[in-house]
Amino acid sequence: MRKAVGLLVLVAAMAFVGAAVAAPGHTVTQTQTSHFTQAFPDTQPCNGDPVWFTTTSNSVNHVTFFPGGDEAWGTFTEEDNIVATDLTNGVVYSGHSTFWGNFNINNKNSNDTFTSSVHVRGTDGSYITAHEVGHETFDQNGNPVVQFDRPTMTSG
Repeated sequence: MRKAVGLLVLVAAMAFVGAAVAAPGHTVTQTQTSHFTQAFPDTQPCNGDPVWFTTTSNSVNHVTFFPGGDEAWGTFTEEDNIVATDLTNGVVYSGHSTFWGNFNINNKNSNDTFTSSVHVRGTDGSYITAHEVGHETFDQNGNPVVQFDRPTMTSG
C-alpha cells in the first residue's frame, strides 16, 4: 500500500511541477475533494483468511505550486469507514482508517512523508490496529538522503 501511495505522490508531484514550468503567473493552489464507496477482496492480516472489504471514504488532495518556478508541495488525507467480513469464520470487522501524505519538491531537494492508522474491531471482540510512518528525502540529483518506513500492527 505504501509503495502505491508513494508512487501516486511522485506522479502527482511530477505532473504539477511540469504544469508549473509551463504556466505563467503567481502561486496556484488546487484542491480536490472526493467521496466514494468501494468494495474489494483482501486478506485478514493476522490469520490469512479471505475477507470482503467495503469502505466509505472522504479524501482531500491539495497542491500548491509556482508557475514558472521550481517549487511544488501538496498533501492528501483520506478517511475511511471500514466494514470487512471474514469469509472463513463470519467475523465482521468495523472501524476507521486515516491516511495522510505530503510531498515537497524544488531544484535543491525533495521529500515525502506518509502516515496511516487503521483500527477495526470484530463481532467476536477481536481487534486489529495498524500504524505506519514513512519518509524519504532526496538531494537535487535524486539521491536518497533519508529513508525510513516504520509499520506496526497489533491484534487480539
